[in-house]
Parts: sequence; structure tokens; C-alpha cells
Amino acid sequence: MKFLLTGIMLLCCFHSTVSADSFTIGDKKIEVPAPAGYARVTPDMGDVYRLARNLADPANDLLAYYIPESDVAAAKAGQMPPLDRTFMLKVNKKLKTAELGTGDFVKLKAAAIEENKKITQTLKKQLPDLFDNLNQGISKEFDMDFAMKVSQVVPLDPHYDVPNAMAFSMFVTYNVSAAGENLDDVVCCTTTFLDTDGKVLFLYCYAPQDELSWTQSAGRDWSESVMASNPKPPAGSVEGGGIRKYRGIVKWIIAGVVFLLISVFKSRGSKSA
Repeated sequence: MKFLLTGIMLLCCFHSTVSADSFTIGDKKIEVPAPAGYARVTPDMGDVYRLARNLADPANDLLAYYIPESDVAAAKAGQMPPLDRTFMLKVNKKLKTAELGTGDFVKLKAAAIEENKKITQTLKKQLPDLFDNLNQGISKEFDMDFAMKVSQVVPLDPHYDVPNAMAFSMFVTYNVSAAGENLDDVVCCTTTFLDTDGKVLFLYCYAPQDELSWTQSAGRDWSESVMASNPKPPAGSVEGGGIRKYRGIVKWIIAGVVFLLISVFKSRGSKSA
């Protein structure tokens, strides 16, 4: 059971054959290569796919969830593999139809840095309501009593900053109880948001708390692959507006992190099943 429960938690926080998926965002098609050695989760992957469907949050659309290629066979056989390292791709609902030029993206990055400074207070106010719905969804999907709480989110300063992308990492402390078991843990996540062909994508890379450097390097490699697969964004400002316009969007970049924690718990819980 512990293996099953841990799986739920880690699922919430490039393909060797260089495969890529096309996503229609607004009026454009964006090519997204899978992270190296990873495969996109598909409906034939049983519980992993069922779990992935619960990772969407109110403000962002989940485009894809990725697990190691070595775990695909187990997932298709109905098992919950040990999802210690995973990737997730999201897009903000409000930004799907927008087109951000290089000038707009500069303001988005500035808003992210400012919002990170006060994110702990913001999340404390909003996460309880978000997790009420999330907990209910997981409980119904897997027929178990499930409850998750996040007690601390510690965002770090940006470690990767180029004209069309910026990345920062964070540590998330959480508690999950399910099926009579209880788990306290900390995970790390590197979040990259990038502007490719005028469309902003959110890329998440998750791992145990002692693998921060891996999430940062893997996240950078993936983001550079995505940017290389698409045209550059338009120059200047297309959408316009000041930094305040982007503050509301930035908090959902970070909120998207904690939703993957569901998968972490699910896969770890499965190890003891």
C-alpha cells in the first residue's frame, strides 16, 4: 500500500527516439519533444493515466505528463511504477489565446521574481480550497479516503535566465493521509516558463529533495529542446500592459507545482502494496 500511496504524491510535483507532440495553443501549433528518456502518459497506461487526469488545476490546462521510458511497460500492465522523477507540461488558460512578444515576456519574468517573494502567504490563503476539490477527486477516482496538505513552499532565486525563458526551483513540504497510512515528505521541483513562437508554456521537473541539481539540468535541457523546435517569439510588445497584468498568472505557475505532488504520494504508496 505504501508504494501505491507514494505514487499519487510524486505524480502531482527527452524521448530517446526524439519523439515530439504537437499542441494547438490558440491559433498556433507548438512542437514539444519529450524529455530525453521519457514518454508521454497515454490512456493505455492504466492507473498512471487515471492519476494524471487529476493533475490539472483551475487556472492551467495540463497538456502532457511524462514518466521514464523504463516504466512504460509496468504502467501499461496496470502497475504504479516508482515515479521518483517526472515531468509535466501546462499552459495558462488566459494565455492560450494571447501572444507575448519579447517585451511582454520581460514583464512576466519580473512579475515572477516579485511574486515568489510573497508566494508563501498567497498559497496559505488559497491552497486549502484548491486541495478540497483535489482530495475529493482522488478519493473518488481510487475509492479511498485521501487528504493532502502542503505546509511549506520555499522558492529559490532564478538559476536560469535567458531572453525567452526563466527557471527557478522550490522545495515543497507536504503531508498526505490515505487508506489508513500517513506520509510526510519534501520534494523539489524546477519550474521553467518559456515563450516560444509567442506562446508561453510552463514546464515542471520533479524529483526527491536531494536531487535539486538534476531537476535544474534536466529542466534546462528540456526547455532548450522545446525552444529549438519552434520559431522565436515576436520582438517587442504584442499584448502590452504592465507588470500587474501578469501577477495573477504567475501565482498559478507555482500552484501548478503542488498538484503534481498527488502523483508522488500515489507512486510511493504503491511500493508497499
